[in-house]
Amino acid sequence: MNKLSIRYLFPEDPDALSLFESLNELEEAIRQRAFGLFSERGTAHGGEMEDWLRAERELVWMPQSETMEDDKQFRLRLIVPGLEAQDLQITAMPDAIIVQAEGASKEAKEAKEAKEASTVPFRELRGRKLFRRFDFEEPIDPARTEASLAKGILEIVASKAAPAKQVKVAVQGA
Repeated sequence: MNKLSIRYLFPEDPDALSLFESLNELEEAIRQRAFGLFSERGTAHGGEMEDWLRAERELVWMPQSETMEDDKQFRLRLIVPGLEAQDLQITAMPDAIIVQAEGASKEAKEAKEAKEASTVPFRELRGRKLFRRFDFEEPIDPARTEASLAKGILEIVASKAAPAKQVKVAVQGA
């Protein structure tokens, strides 16, 4: 089992901007591909949503996952065959966890090498960007989030944040 490093990110951190920039780049790539699909259809109106969804499916891989919760933590599992620990970037924020991987998986790289050696008439193995965001109804403690990868299963455990302590404030009359 491989332990993975996790980036802890709070909204006020300067690094939060880099995450939003990468999301903007991904959205721009999807927009450009959707426009390309629209153009391929002869610019006929009425299928723009299908174009956008197809572009997302072509560019973004959202692996199957499950989320479990108990009193103390959230547990996430994602099926990520072919990815190694160094391929994954996990970002923990107080209200969400984002899982990303750039480029092609091992199988996609092997398929590319096979294509160079022979003709591939059909392909489902292709390099897409992995992106999954898991939002939580209760805040988590990003510093107490752990991730591991074993046999193609990514498991992330995020401890819930301690509830805020209530402070009594005395009210004085005028």
